[in-house]
Amino acid sequence: MKKIFLAIGLLIAGLVNGQELTVIANKAGAPAQLKMAELQAIFMGKTAKWSNGNRIQLAMMKQNTDAGKQTCEKIFQMSTEEMKKYWLTQSMKGEDAPVFFNSAAELLEFLSKTPGAIGIVTGSPSPGTKIVLVDGKKTI
Repeated sequence: MKKIFLAIGLLIAGLVNGQELTVIANKAGAPAQLKMAELQAIFMGKTAKWSNGNRIQLAMMKQNTDAGKQTCEKIFQMSTEEMKKYWLTQSMKGEDAPVFFNSAAELLEFLSKTPGAIGIVTGSPSPGTKIVLVDGKKTI
């Protein structure tokens, strides 16, 4: 009986922590759709400007949050520690690092006020933002 309850508990925990990620951007700058490879290039800092010439501003959840951990795994195929090291190295090279947030509400507020900003959350857009489809899907 204990094994059954343990299995159910693990299943529920997996469902709660395995929420779908949504790419959300400021209405000014980001396209309506991206391919996963384009999204990865943007979030790795390899693409610094949108097609209209505006600078891309990355917004991410901190790696100690569920959404931050999922972003590291799904987008970067890296652990949270590998991601921290990656961005530390990039910032030492003079690259603009993402702005990191503790909550989706803070990230969404930043996106709504920052033209060219793009972020990944487990939530819905707020006024001044839009969902960016990835490979034609609303969530990843």
